[in-house]
Amino acid sequence: MKEILVVEDEAIIRQGLKVLLEQVIGGYQVTEAKSGEEGIALFHQRIPHLIITDIRMGGMNGLTFISKVRQVSESIPVIILSGHSDFEYARTAMRYSITDYLLKPINRVELSETISNIFKEEEKEKAVTSVQFQKILKYIDDHLSHEITLKHIADYVYLNPQYIGQLFKTELNQTYTEYITAERLKRAKQLLKSTSLKVYEVAQLSGYKSPKHFMTVFKQEVGKTPVQYRKSHNI
Repeated sequence: MKEILVVEDEAIIRQGLKVLLEQVIGGYQVTEAKSGEEGIALFHQRIPHLIITDIRMGGMNGLTFISKVRQVSESIPVIILSGHSDFEYARTAMRYSITDYLLKPINRVELSETISNIFKEEEKEKAVTSVQFQKILKYIDDHLSHEITLKHIADYVYLNPQYIGQLFKTELNQTYTEYITAERLKRAKQLLKSTSLKVYEVAQLSGYKSPKHFMTVFKQEVGKTPVQYRKSHNI
């Protein structure tokens, strides 16, 4: 279920949006915040799938709230709510990568379509990202015996190295280094079990230039030296 954070200082509008999204439209779980300050506190506790925020509020206004959100996440969709007289103010908010804005009073059909389109676009982007990511994993598997840096991968798929590093955390809940280490050790264990190659040859084919470093990492991660591991599998 998609989680939506609604930040609105007018209780009747805030509560109306909650009923509309949870009961009328359905399929969403709404968390309410009656101020920008409360919204930021809730946002830090649990990042939602979408934020809907009023542009003018007492205390922390919508622009300040959104700017603080963007310090944490540049990708979370944000819909701003605005009165007709606040149009210029709302347009100013666009510099914070606002996904869309809606005028009050809220039209339930327009709101439903807007949110639906946002999540459809996200699914499309995820599908594209998934294809790109599979290409990255295959590149790593094909070049595991060589040095592989984020820069190498970035040049191959025409993406930013930092973005690729973030993909590993998002897709696999691992850092790039953790993934590479795991894959190199998986390759090494396979070679130790299925071949009679020398340890230094296994190290090279697994992407380790230094046999000593390979043995240190292997013992640390597996709990046995390469020779002990091979003997335990009767090779």
